[in-house]
Amino acid sequence: MSKIAVDMMGSDLGPSELIKAVYKYRNDHKDIEFILYGDENELSKLIINDKDRLSIVDAKEVIPMEIDPLTFLRKKESSLYKAILAVKNNEADAIISAGSTGGLVVGATVLLKNIDGISRAGLCSPFPTLDYNKPATIMDIGANLTNTCEDLVSFAIMGRIYSENVLKIKNPNVYLLSNGTEEGKGSKEAVEAYQLLKKYPWFKGNCEARNALDGNHDVVITNGYAGNIFLKATEGMGKNMSSLMKKAFKTNLLTKIGYLFAKKGFKQLSNHMDYKRFGGAIFLGTNGIVVKAHGNSDSYSFYHALDVANKMIEEKIVDKIKEQKVSE
Repeated sequence: MSKIAVDMMGSDLGPSELIKAVYKYRNDHKDIEFILYGDENELSKLIINDKDRLSIVDAKEVIPMEIDPLTFLRKKESSLYKAILAVKNNEADAIISAGSTGGLVVGATVLLKNIDGISRAGLCSPFPTLDYNKPATIMDIGANLTNTCEDLVSFAIMGRIYSENVLKIKNPNVYLLSNGTEEGKGSKEAVEAYQLLKKYPWFKGNCEARNALDGNHDVVITNGYAGNIFLKATEGMGKNMSSLMKKAFKTNLLTKIGYLFAKKGFKQLSNHMDYKRFGGAIFLGTNGIVVKAHGNSDSYSFYHALDVANKMIEEKIVDKIKEQKVSE
């Protein structure tokens, strides 16, 4: 029976939305238990009629969006601190939160600590591509502002393990995000990482941002600063395109009629590009499974975040990263 620690506090929609996903996932998976961390008075009202495989740990304090390591260590009564500590103490197999990204990164790094041989953990996330069944894994998307060439190599190894084992992409290739495809392009760290990665048969060189999501690039590695910009630019472009298409179909009567004929196709397109089906980001490189759900997660999105955590437990991702690093 696997156990998942859930930080119920700090999300935009609150615990009443998250609990819907917890119940649905629990009902769909008979081998999962959930430990819910948050205000006991509030959470008890949400599960009063059905407590099967659910338990509550009282934690009324909420970690703010931005927090430094020293301040985090003082927040021992917060829901996020207690949930991460449960993984550290082997009371839970994974921790998931839709709260503070900064708090989660700080907490996981400080409490769980990095796997030996990995200097910095990083956030990775699947992105929709032209191939519905083949999302691209981008890493790092914001856990760090700067990275060394060694960090980028670690990201490549970890991102590939995630892609192959969780996303089930066979023999995934790996690229470095750069301003050109030629060898020698990119930042100093990326150029140096290129030389270190050349020995791996799965490393295929540089790729530009415009091609990263074409379905041919399985894992794309970058530093956290550029990765976070890529993430937000992609999200912004998706929202802009959606708004422009809606506006175009409202131009006149003929365009409105045209939309009726194209409605099914646009629905399929919307489902294809829906980031919520991926659940969120994964913090790879620490001694524990850590999943960061979207801050505005609804029950659908949080359900998929829970599924990511469960798949990582099943695949023993942390052990596989440790084995790979030992063999390097």
